[in-house]
Amino acid sequence: MTAGQQEIGLGQIGEDIKCTGVHLQFVPQPILLETCWYTIGLTGHGLPEMILFGLPPDISRPVLRVVASEVIAGRRTFTPGQCADDVIEGHPVQFVAVTEPARHLPVAALFYGGTDFAVEALQIVWPDRYLRWPWQPGTHLNDMPVLGRPTSFGS
Repeated sequence: MTAGQQEIGLGQIGEDIKCTGVHLQFVPQPILLETCWYTIGLTGHGLPEMILFGLPPDISRPVLRVVASEVIAGRRTFTPGQCADDVIEGHPVQFVAVTEPARHLPVAALFYGGTDFAVEALQIVWPDRYLRWPWQPGTHLNDMPVLGRPTSFGS
């Protein structure tokens, strides 16, 4: 990416944030469970960005938009280790603190670089159909990256 392309891209992110409160960044990968979407814009509100792996865009994008709007409006808060059953319809999720947000959300780190905001992030982790988390034995989600250390091993 050239400096001009970078400026245009970062400018578009800023416009998305002004219009909708958040920009959604897509990171394609050859393995579906490694593909992710993440938010850019929550950092400006003093909130952690959100990242979600392995779900198709028709699920990932609405989930991230709803979560972002809820936390920006102050109606919800999410913390590491917290479980919720109303984030992805029909599935529990757990929030995991991302240990290296600048590495895993590089466009967010670039967007907020040079500002007083430090990018933090929470990963929204979902279990397999047998309610086994990616870090549990026997799961069918072996390829899903978990970008931090889960604080709870419950289902």
